[in-house]
Amino acid sequence: MITLENINKYYQQGEHRFHVLHDINLKINQGELVAIIGESGSGKSTLINIIGFLDDDFEGTYFYQGQPIHEYTRKQFSKLRNRNVGFVFQNFKLLRESSVADNVALPLLYAGKKRQEISTRVTEVLNQVGLSGYENQLPKNMSGGQQQRVSIARAISTHPKFLIADEPTGALDTETSQEIMNLFKRLNRQENTTIIMVTHDPHVADQCDRIVKIIDGRVVSDSKGGE
Repeated sequence: MITLENINKYYQQGEHRFHVLHDINLKINQGELVAIIGESGSGKSTLINIIGFLDDDFEGTYFYQGQPIHEYTRKQFSKLRNRNVGFVFQNFKLLRESSVADNVALPLLYAGKKRQEISTRVTEVLNQVGLSGYENQLPKNMSGGQQQRVSIARAISTHPKFLIADEPTGALDTETSQEIMNLFKRLNRQENTTIIMVTHDPHVADQCDRIVKIIDGRVVSDSKGGE
């Protein structure tokens, strides 16, 4: 599904050029649940920005479902991202003064779906994440775990080919973190949703199929999860 070959990433700061990713080679198959781990500044976020079609300024080759997307224009990248990727963030990134239903509906509105179709899909995904009946709630009145469930519902509303979850349990307590992980695992197994998860938490990483470790912009290990 995803094949990165000899990916290098540089940042220019004034006269200095920083080499952030070094010859990254990585394959991710449909239906996998993959953890990407590493210290702050290791290059994890840079890597998932490339994987998730947020950054098209890199060297190397990227094949997505067999297509050489490293040759795509920025506009093509944007279209690819909107049609294929769902994003879940540590700090939820919800519109706190808008209802749960309106938050979940946003990607569907951008995709040009009709009102009735949006309403039906919002109900479906809220049921999937255990928030049936919460349509009219405001995120600002909800717990962190509930807000993350709304974020996940929004991310899966357009049937993305894969999810990128950036520290999705980072702002949650241990019990709530496990509930969110159980939800990700259920989506992965029941819906065959491919999930790429950045995490600092070894317990979270161990529950994934694979653990890819990055140090100083290099993949230093790629192993099976522990649970």
